Amino acid sequence: MNKAPHFDLLIAGTSRPGSGNETIPVHSPADGSWVGTVSKATEIDVASAVSAAQPAFSAWSGLTAYERDRIIRKATAHVRTRTEEIARLMTLEQGKPLAQARSEVTGACDTIDFYAAEGLRVEGYTSPTEDRSYRSTVIYQPVGICALIIPWNYPLSLLSWKLGPALASGCVAIVKPTTVTPMSPTAFCSAMVEGGIPPGVISVLNGPGATLGEALVRHPQVSKIAMTGSTATGKRLMAIAGPALKKISLELGGHCPAIVCADADIDLAAKIIAYKGFRNMGQSCSSVNRVYVHQSVHDSLAAKLETIAKKMTIGDGLTDPQVDLGPMTTRDGLETVRSHVLDALEKGAKLVCGGKPPDHDHYARGNYYLPTVLSGVTREMRVMFEETFGPVVPLVPFENLDETVAAANDSNYGLAAYLFTRDYSTTIRVSEALQTGTVCVNHGAVNTNYGPYSGWKESGFGLELSRQAIFEYLKVKHIKVALT
Repeated sequence: MNKAPHFDLLIAGTSRPGSGNETIPVHSPADGSWVGTVSKATEIDVASAVSAAQPAFSAWSGLTAYERDRIIRKATAHVRTRTEEIARLMTLEQGKPLAQARSEVTGACDTIDFYAAEGLRVEGYTSPTEDRSYRSTVIYQPVGICALIIPWNYPLSLLSWKLGPALASGCVAIVKPTTVTPMSPTAFCSAMVEGGIPPGVISVLNGPGATLGEALVRHPQVSKIAMTGSTATGKRLMAIAGPALKKISLELGGHCPAIVCADADIDLAAKIIAYKGFRNMGQSCSSVNRVYVHQSVHDSLAAKLETIAKKMTIGDGLTDPQVDLGPMTTRDGLETVRSHVLDALEKGAKLVCGGKPPDHDHYARGNYYLPTVLSGVTREMRVMFEETFGPVVPLVPFENLDETVAAANDSNYGLAAYLFTRDYSTTIRVSEALQTGTVCVNHGAVNTNYGPYSGWKESGFGLELSRQAIFEYLKVKHIKVALT
């Protein structure tokens, strides 16, 4: 990729510039350099995408699930041949190491294939009736045109969580990536179309969320919205979609607690907490945001986390694909991390490790920050109740487990929680008491195609992943027939 790439909009199966002939620059978080452009869409382009989607929906929904399955699998097979190209785009614009970007491309294909298979298993049912002359049948039908609004932290994984069930159910999709990382989702969707997805079934419009995203949500022919983003943005979209009673699913912010009990495997706990706290520079809604650790093992866990953090390699994931950590994706995100760490230290927290950018000059132009561990953290520190979305792990010692569960639940968020213990009774009791949609015990594999991912409280609305997610894209119809 010697020349900075440019991507037009994808409408009706073809690439075209935006109606306003404007472009959006894309910059590298590794050094701030300009690395590409995308065409900027307008409300005119929204209307064009919807116009193309309407006949496409009629044809796509009219296929059998088996026909859609074959077409989708052929398309993802083609995307897999473009893995290196798409992964390099992701690393350029998002910053994660190339090895992790490659895994995200293929993982997104796996998720879409999972839902292609699930489309074959959407089952209606027949019910007994009050009269032998009646027949009562329930069927499921696709909701229609879906607006899929995608974030920058996992631009292809979180696209696939929405695009997979939408396509499998017979819906069509208009994808709006974030302007921070627009190139890799556009390339991915273009490759799906090149691989055989019919024109108009997938469109891609790039532009600001406050204008383009809201125009999509407001369009009367858009029947379903799926978005991953901040809780504030989710509430805004619900307010817009609410008057039209549109179907909506939202995966929003998190502030995920981990509880490390006295009997935990501390080596395992340290490994998983470091993975969930630092991977992708902590830029994940399911990152470990606060760790409650029994005082008897607090110092041991802190020391092990420090050792892991100091061994992690950090750098430009494009030139060194195997580094553990790349830069943070946005300068604003870096400033949030800095302010949260400074706030904690000013209020009495102890810096175990990190707490600053790397020292070498070649890091100066990028959004780099060392993996950071804090101890002596208290409830009034911002890092304990605001989503840092960065590589910071704060530790809080505890004595009483019941009080700790209450502290873990003392949050407006309820996305995921982590528990480390070897005791079965504790596993069941604490897992049932934690007020989150997912609880991971002795592991960090929170997101799996087969398991529902549902945010409680202000962490979400509806769900993603698992076979249940396909019903977010379906309407229920009851057919009652009187025999004559």
